[in-house]
Amino acid sequence: MGRDAGCCLALGAMLLLGCGAPRNIEMEVDPDQLTDMEFQAYLATAPMVTVAEAYRAMLMLADGEDTCKSFDERREKLAARGIIRPQWNLRPDHVLDQGSLAYMVMRICRMPGGVNMLALGSFGIGDRRYALREMIYRGMMEDAVAYQFVSGGQLVALMARADVYMEKHALYEAPPIELPPEPKPGEKAY
Repeated sequence: MGRDAGCCLALGAMLLLGCGAPRNIEMEVDPDQLTDMEFQAYLATAPMVTVAEAYRAMLMLADGEDTCKSFDERREKLAARGIIRPQWNLRPDHVLDQGSLAYMVMRICRMPGGVNMLALGSFGIGDRRYALREMIYRGMMEDAVAYQFVSGGQLVALMARADVYMEKHALYEAPPIELPPEPKPGEKAY
């Protein structure tokens, strides 16, 4: 079997398995060595996104930057905030699926979800599937199945849409503004 046929088979398997398999494509750069800005540019060209790359991207979306030094630190931070579920047991080198991405972005954007998401997803039953359905309904993600892999372009586009959503719904914490004291009656205001 030729190299192209092997790549096609691997790609076909990824479409079916989503997070179930490691990414078998060698990347030319080590994403852990990139600055946040360089990392976003790298992501835009990645044919498939790993769980480790997605976790870093989600922290950048949630906090504006990634201050973590390892995958374990990122996983703990995301789990503590309820952005991921430890029960998923996602491995850092495996390809990320659409459902997991949808769930993470929904949690970061504080979207409540529909009836199925609230009734079943809150217990972990179909949480990623219902999150994806909600994100498709809101026009944040394109129609896909929950186990389909995520490309870097899709992730970057979703992060941009989520950023607009968060700005529109005032989800970014703004620094407090120091205002001068109110002038007393008869005093001149500056």
